[in-house]
Amino acid sequence: MINLLPPDYAAAIRSGRSNASLRRWLIIVWLAIAGLLIIIAGGWLYLNNQSKQLAITQAELEHRLAAEDLTGVKKEAEEISGSIKVIDQVLSREIRFSKLIQEIGRVIPPGTVLNSLSLNDKVEGALNIEARALNHEAAARVATNLNDPANKIFSAVDIQSIECTGNTISIYQCVGTYRALFDKETKQRFLNTRAANQ
Repeated sequence: MINLLPPDYAAAIRSGRSNASLRRWLIIVWLAIAGLLIIIAGGWLYLNNQSKQLAITQAELEHRLAAEDLTGVKKEAEEISGSIKVIDQVLSREIRFSKLIQEIGRVIPPGTVLNSLSLNDKVEGALNIEARALNHEAAARVATNLNDPANKIFSAVDIQSIECTGNTISIYQCVGTYRALFDKETKQRFLNTRAANQ
């Protein structure tokens, strides 16, 4: 095929065709860049939104944990306060527990043992006593013996509960809990002189 076009005209046509192709490629590149910018902007907005939501959730969790920890601290403070009150009662009254336990041990009936002894924090001048017994009758006799005026220990002894179980580990099948109120002479005998004079 013989090209009869003048060389300048043929060069212009080739230049126009390459310009059109180059224009197409530039449009494709610009569209790709615009698409990438849209994806980047959308990703940034999504991540920013997620970050804000996580920050809100974290703040709520920290607030909740702080409130729960505050409750725990309050409970511990109340327990410590209760212990301090009991210690204060013991020190202010200065009860000689060693002598009191000997006196109680002297009057409790055979077949029973003293299990625990503590100050009653609700009734002034009262003790909580827990004793173990072989049977129900022996547990009831504990209250009778402690309440005997001849012993001059307590003015009144109330049975709080007596529970007997089929426990095979210990021979003492029953546990009795009692509330005992000191009589006036007992306070003088078991309080230290300094506390009694105050």
